[in-house]
Amino acid sequence: MCNIPNVTVTTWSSRNVVLAGPSYKKYLQKTLDLVKQNQVASIIGQPGMGKTTILRKLEQENAGFIYLDMANMKDIGQEFWSKIDREKAKMDVFPIIKANAKRLGYSFFKKIRGVPLQAWISAQCGKFDDKYMRIYCLDYQQDFEGMIHFLSDIKELWSVGILIDEVREIHIPAIHRLINAGLEIPLVMAIPTDVYSKISDLAIRRRLDESRISLDNALTPEDLKEIVDAYCHGVSEEIYPLVLSMWRGRELNTVSSVLQFVKREVEKAGKECEDLNCVKMKIKSSFTLNDVESQARELEKVLRETLQSISKELGITYVHPRSKRVEAKDRTTLVGIALVRNELAYLGVVRLFNGELNVDKDLELLGEVNEVDLERKKFQVGQRFVITNSDSLNLDKRIKKIVVPTMEIIRILEGDGEMSEELAKAIFKEFNLSGTEEVEVQT
Repeated sequence: MCNIPNVTVTTWSSRNVVLAGPSYKKYLQKTLDLVKQNQVASIIGQPGMGKTTILRKLEQENAGFIYLDMANMKDIGQEFWSKIDREKAKMDVFPIIKANAKRLGYSFFKKIRGVPLQAWISAQCGKFDDKYMRIYCLDYQQDFEGMIHFLSDIKELWSVGILIDEVREIHIPAIHRLINAGLEIPLVMAIPTDVYSKISDLAIRRRLDESRISLDNALTPEDLKEIVDAYCHGVSEEIYPLVLSMWRGRELNTVSSVLQFVKREVEKAGKECEDLNCVKMKIKSSFTLNDVESQARELEKVLRETLQSISKELGITYVHPRSKRVEAKDRTTLVGIALVRNELAYLGVVRLFNGELNVDKDLELLGEVNEVDLERKKFQVGQRFVITNSDSLNLDKRIKKIVVPTMEIIRILEGDGEMSEELAKAIFKEFNLSGTEEVEVQT
């Protein structure tokens, strides 16, 4: 159902990297354009935002690129030389040396005496100041300076570029030297946001800013939808609404956190199911209301209790402990939330939906209620509000609509006190009130 590895992206091979989302495809293309121009590119972002995925995709699409993972490495040169395949270097440069064998001293007489060319070349290592021989023999210091020399030799033979992942502050001086070495080869770096923010050298900062790609605010709903579908196609329609709700609530804020959440939810459902349809139903039930009437009443009860618990903070002097029957135009209706603040009454109801909206005469009447009895005293109604999970619910202009994602409602009903408190405070934020401000009576 899902193709989400247990390991981090940095350990993937470039053959199985999946890059999805219109924003990320745009950033990949921008990086590819810079690569074609032999430019320096810096990809900045928090851990888990997709920096490594872009680097791995670049590696996949550019055979000569060398990927350096600096997460646990101090020395760029050491990591570079660990990635160089000596035998491949020999194989790639051998045809050139063979064509120039006579110039290097491999005469016709050596050939007819049966001296093997490759054995002869190996015996000449260190004797010629020739870049092809240096490459064949890998005759370089195995350090940063040797890396620069090697790259200078090979750049004319085949397409080469450097991809540096997980750049840390300790690497910045060496990267500055690499940029200033005049190699004219593509250099793409993935730098965590906190590391980038600490770079004080104005010269290197300027070079990085010239082609900076920031991923910290890259994710969009369209990206999320495509990413979930790419990694978990079988259940993407069912789990995407859950992911979107949690992303909007800032509980999932990176690509990595989204994928690991999806993986956990699918695996949890899979333990209780034997087929795909069962898994889909399990996932869907985790963010679907099954009895909107009773759940609406329960949410009103939770909010009354929450408002009572933070009443001092919000300047509330009274919260009615039950639903309250109110009257207007010789008709009555129930409101689930009734409270007093600054000698004005606030009246609210919860209306939840699982599909089509029904005509609600009680909501029409709520806009007409101008006075209410609370604690044996009459109060003018200052504000009226409806908490709902539907953007499409049309209300009288005198009634404030507060839309809450279904998933958040379910979590409140399951006992998430922190989210319940956030919603209670959001009621007053909708009226631009924080503690003691006066409110204009809405009539």
